[in-house]
Amino acid sequence: MKSVIVVSVFVFIVLLSLQGALGIRCFICNSLYDAGCADFFDNSTYPIQPCNVTDTMCRKMVQETYYDGHWDVRYIRSCAREGEVGADEGRWCKERSGTYRVKVKYCHCVNKDGCNTATTRRLSSSALLPLAFITLGYLQRTLFSS
Repeated sequence: MKSVIVVSVFVFIVLLSLQGALGIRCFICNSLYDAGCADFFDNSTYPIQPCNVTDTMCRKMVQETYYDGHWDVRYIRSCAREGEVGADEGRWCKERSGTYRVKVKYCHCVNKDGCNTATTRRLSSSALLPLAFITLGYLQRTLFSS
């Protein structure tokens, strides 16, 4: 019986690791603090960072503001919980204009790591516990049926 418990705990730990490994990872930077974050973005110089479990996509946001006679443009790359993926896997962005000469462009993508580029297929944590019990039952039947 001890071997069944050990194997079940091992399987459970592996599944928890799998969940984290399959989460989306994105580039995270802001051109206000790092000029290399702006376009044309060289993704070979930035590490892709894992997002929180609740984040489901990557975002690139371009903010343009007209102030004191010139346009200031900032690029912000981050993880995102919500958003609308544009056409062609997020290559087309949503643009919004506001008052006081403010323009914002939102680009969301979910097709691969750092698409701002891992798969968004995740094994939910609520599925891990039943899966662990199923594995435990299977191992008990297999090991003790002979």
